[in-house]
Order: sequence, then structure tokens, then C-alpha cells
Amino acid sequence: MHMIYMLEYYLRKVPIIEYYTMDDIDKETLRKYRQIFEIRNDGHVWNALDDKSFLEKLGGYRKDRKTEVEGLTLAGLLMFGTGQAIRERFDNVFMDYRNESQVTADIRWNDRITYDGTWENNLFNFFTKVTPKLTEDLKKPFKLEGGVQRIDDTPVHKAVREGFVNMIIHADYLMDAGVLKVIKRSDSFEFTNPGILKLPLEDIYRGGNSKSRNHHMQTMLRLVGFGDNAGSGFPTILAVWKSEGWIKPELIEDTNLDQVTLVMKMEKESDENVIENVIENVIEISAEKIKQLMPEYSKKKLSKACEILKMISKNPNISIDELRIALDVTDRTIARYISELKDKGIIERKGPDNGGEWKII
Repeated sequence: MHMIYMLEYYLRKVPIIEYYTMDDIDKETLRKYRQIFEIRNDGHVWNALDDKSFLEKLGGYRKDRKTEVEGLTLAGLLMFGTGQAIRERFDNVFMDYRNESQVTADIRWNDRITYDGTWENNLFNFFTKVTPKLTEDLKKPFKLEGGVQRIDDTPVHKAVREGFVNMIIHADYLMDAGVLKVIKRSDSFEFTNPGILKLPLEDIYRGGNSKSRNHHMQTMLRLVGFGDNAGSGFPTILAVWKSEGWIKPELIEDTNLDQVTLVMKMEKESDENVIENVIENVIEISAEKIKQLMPEYSKKKLSKACEILKMISKNPNISIDELRIALDVTDRTIARYISELKDKGIIERKGPDNGGEWKII
């Protein structure tokens, strides 16, 4: 569905926050956003609109046709509102960035951005203040576009921003309490948001599906160049981390605290990492069994074999065709993996092809 049509579709479902008007918008934040929008969307018809009409197009302001009640939406207030208005309506929402790259026993963080009265603490300000700090230490290869303009952006920069965007668009801002927490360490990034996952982990890692809690925030960020299309953000992160040879980013759901944390470690994946990951997710299999595959399996091939074992562990009735689709491999490739795992005495099939089940030996 085209982005503009998606906006119109979701606008019909957006609740209005009564008594919050354009007076509660921080004009400087909106000016900064519109400036970026105009640069990226030169000649766009929205550029000629006044601020209120512009926000209406974005889904940040709405008027109900039946009741004639009008006002800011959740996305409009949280993204562009004054800090005072946001704290009055969402006193449960906190934003916290910490650089813990060089912590010691006496120093808990090297840098921190949280509400201190010096800035309007809306989401767009938080995002634009923190993002440069997150990526400033990442490697920037010298590269010229068209022989003129230096390009400092890399896939890793994009993946880190994607992790930040995911935190914002998937957060549940209506919970009793919650913190949008971003932590930078020398070898990792962590993004924590209130609210549990809306999709099974397997579907999220596979990609292609998206259940963002905050569609308009997602669109607002994407229109100024931040965030991939719906359903492709997390797979983008996975692909970049994989290309760097780093440990697969991990989504950790804490149902007690009602929060989700994305951990992105810039640490090379070793054979031990692979084994630990499988043991953690497949309790029936031992490290010794996995090590049987090591001499002849590359890390990439071993990773695929481990994915098969995890899926079998979670669903012993899964079919070979379902395994093939989930791994995005050919019939011949999945058949070879299954045959080798059987020959190694790691798995066996109980019962017929249709109606039987897998067993990890």
C-alpha cells in the first residue's frame, strides 16, 4: 500500500487527545522536522501547508467529522510537543540515553541525555540529539559519491539508527510506567522500550510482517529518512550484523517488567557463540553433539543447521517444506541438511512423513 494511502487509512482510526492543541507543539522542533522534510522531499505539495495542515497530513493532528472535536494525536504530541505538555499528559514516559563506554567503579556513565530542563523532551528531539552520539565512533570509510561529496554513512550506521527507530515505534506509551532507554557501550548498543512483543519472535526474525504500535510515528520518521519499510527494519539489522560477522542481535522480552530490549553486540561470532546460542534455545541437544558438525561445517552452514534444530525443538511436527520456507533454501539444500543431521545421529523422524514428528536424539 502506498505510504500516502496508508496514512489516510490509519487517520480514520487515530484517537484525539482532547484539550491538546497547536499551542502545545514546540515550534522549533516542528520547524527542524519540516526543514529536513523539505530537503528530502523537494517540491512536495505539503511544503506549502501551514503547520496545522502539515501535521494533519502526517497524522499528528485530527478533527473528528462527527463530533467536531479536534486536537493533537498521541504521535503528534509525543513527537513534536513541548516538554511541559508531554509531561502533563504522559508523566509515565521517560527518555534516557547513557554512554557507558568507559565506566569505572566511580563513573557510571561518560555522557547522558535525559530530561534536565535544557531541551524540549519530545521524541523527535530525543532521536536527533542521541543519534549522532550513537554513531560518532563508528568507522567511516573514505568514499566519494560522484567524486565530489564524501559519504560518511555506512550500513552499520543505518542498522544502529534502525534499532533506535524500532524502539520508538514499538513502544507502548499508554502503560503506567516505562522508559525509552538507549545504552551505548564500547562494543554494543541496547535499546529498551515499554511494551511486550506483538508478534512471535520467529516471525520478527523472519521479517516481512510488522505490527507497529505507532504507525504515524513510523511514517513521520520514514518521511525524513529514518527507518525502513514496514516489516523490513529488523531483517535489515540482522543482515548488516551478519555481513560484519558479528553475533546475531538479540530481542529480549521481559514479561515481568513489560518491556523489550534489543541488544546489538559488535562482537565476532565464534564457534563457542554458536554452540551457546543453540544450547540456550534447544535444551535437548548437548554441546558435544553440535561439535560433531564443526570440522566440516562452515559457520554459515552451522548456523543454518542450528536454526533447523531450534525450529524442530519448538515444533516437532514441522514439515520439511516449512523448514525450507523458513530458511529460504532450495528443496535440495534442506534435504541435504536433514540427511546430514540424521547421519550424525542428531535427529530422527518418528512416524510417517505426514503425521509424524521429529526427535532430537
